[in-house]
Amino acid sequence: MLKKTSCALAIAAVLVTACGGGGSSGTDSSTGGGGSTPGGTTTPAPAAVAGPLDTVQTAVTDTVIAPLVTATAGTPLQGVLLCGNSIVTRNLLDIGDAIANGLASPSTLVSTAPAAAQGALTALVGNLSGLLGSLSGSVTCLGGSTGSTPVPTTNPLAGTPLAPIGDALLPVLTAAMQQLAAGTNGTLPQIGATQLATIVAQLATAYDSALTQLPPEALAAPVVGGTLVTVGNTLDQLVALTNLAATGASVPTLAAAFQTLAQNALNDVLTLVLPVDSLQGEAGAGAPTDVLATLQAAIASLTGGLGTSPTTPLPANPLGGTGFAALTGLVTQLTSLLPTGLTGSAGTSPLATATGPLQTLLSSLLAPLTGGGLPGGTTGGTTGGSTGGTTGGCLLAFLGLC
Repeated sequence: MLKKTSCALAIAAVLVTACGGGGSSGTDSSTGGGGSTPGGTTTPAPAAVAGPLDTVQTAVTDTVIAPLVTATAGTPLQGVLLCGNSIVTRNLLDIGDAIANGLASPSTLVSTAPAAAQGALTALVGNLSGLLGSLSGSVTCLGGSTGSTPVPTTNPLAGTPLAPIGDALLPVLTAAMQQLAAGTNGTLPQIGATQLATIVAQLATAYDSALTQLPPEALAAPVVGGTLVTVGNTLDQLVALTNLAATGASVPTLAAAFQTLAQNALNDVLTLVLPVDSLQGEAGAGAPTDVLATLQAAIASLTGGLGTSPTTPLPANPLGGTGFAALTGLVTQLTSLLPTGLTGSAGTSPLATATGPLQTLLSSLLAPLTGGGLPGGTTGGTTGGSTGGTTGGCLLAFLGLC
C-alpha cells in the first residue's frame, strides 16, 4: 500500500519513473519449464525488469510522456497517456528485457525468463484493465511499471464507440489474472515459457479482434488512436518473441525478434502516441522536412545493435542524438498549448477530446500565422529558445513542417 501511495504522489509530481521501470534488479528465483508449476513462493516478482532497454524506457517516460501528462492534467487524455506508457514503455518492453537477459545463458532461458517476466505480465493485466477505465474517463494507471487496477466485472466502455475493446478483453484479462494470482494459501503459481507465450497471445488476439470493430475515426484520433494502435502493435511483436522463446529458437533468431520489438515499440510511442505521424500527414507531401522519417531512422540506428548484441544496454542518453532533436521542440510546443487548447474538455470522453479540441489544436500548429501568433491572434509558445513562428510561417516551421 505504501508503494502504491508513493507512486500516486510521484505521478502527481510527474515523477512517473519513481514508480518503477527497467531499473529494478530483483527477479523471482523460482523456476518454471514450458508449462507452469503449482507454486512455491509467496514473494511476487517485481513488475520492473532491469535490462538493456532501461535507459530508453526512462528517457521516453521523462522527456516525452511526463511533460504531456502534466499538460493534460484535468482532461480525459491524461489517463490514456499514463496507461499507454505503463503498458508499452514499461510492461511489454520489460517482458522483452526479461527474455533478452535470458540470452546471457540460453540453456536456462526457458525457466529464468518467464520467472523474471511474471511480475511484468501481472502488471500488464492490471494496466490493460486500467486502460479500459481511462478510455471511459473513470480510472487511470500510475504511469510506471506497477499495475494494480482490478479487472472490471462489467465493460466500462459499454455504450460507447470503444465498447468492443472491453467486450473482447474482459474475458481474457479475467482468465489471465486467475492464472497469475496467488492461491488461497498465498502461494503464487510459477509460469513457464509456454504459459507466458499463451497468455500474451490470448491478450493480443482479443485486442486485435477489438480493433477491427472500432470506427476508423477512433483509430485515426491523435493520442487516443495512436495509443490504441501502439498497444496492439507491441502486443503482436511480443507474441512473436515469446513464441520463439517457448519453442527454443536460436539466439540469433531471438535477438532479431527482440530488436524488432524494441524498434517498433519506440517508433509507435514516439510517432503515434506523440502525434508526429498525424502532423506529418497533415503537413502533406510538400513539407520541407520529413520529421517522421528522421525519427524512424534515428530509432532504427539506436536499436540496431540489439539484433547482434541483445544483452548490451542502450547508451546512457539514448534520445540525445541529432535525429531525435525534433522531440524536444515538439513536446515543448505541445505542452505550452495543451492546457489552454483543452480547456473545458474535462467533462467529455477521451475520444471526443481527441477528435475535437485536440485535433483543432494540432491543425492550428500548421496554420499560417498572422502577426507572429496563432490564428485568431493568440500567441504561440516558445520552442527551442525562440518564439513559435513568424508571419507567413506556422508554429512548427522550426521543424520544417511548413
